[in-house]
Amino acid sequence: MNCAEAEIADAEFSWDKFSFGRVLILDDYCYSEQHRLQNKAFNDFAKTRNAEVLSIPTGQGLVFKPHNQ
Repeated sequence: MNCAEAEIADAEFSWDKFSFGRVLILDDYCYSEQHRLQNKAFNDFAKTRNAEVLSIPTGQGLVFKPHNQ
């Protein structure tokens, strides 16, 4: 989507439907200069859900839904 508002809205809608351990893959997460808003938005999103965004060498981010969610 490359639009922070739309991506976060989708993640918020979907998150409660995920079972624990489910993975959310974020495209272009590590390219914070070009996609600075998405990077910050997903860092904030993960933090409020007791999760963490993991950076991977492809430039993507991974968010695993923790057990306590």
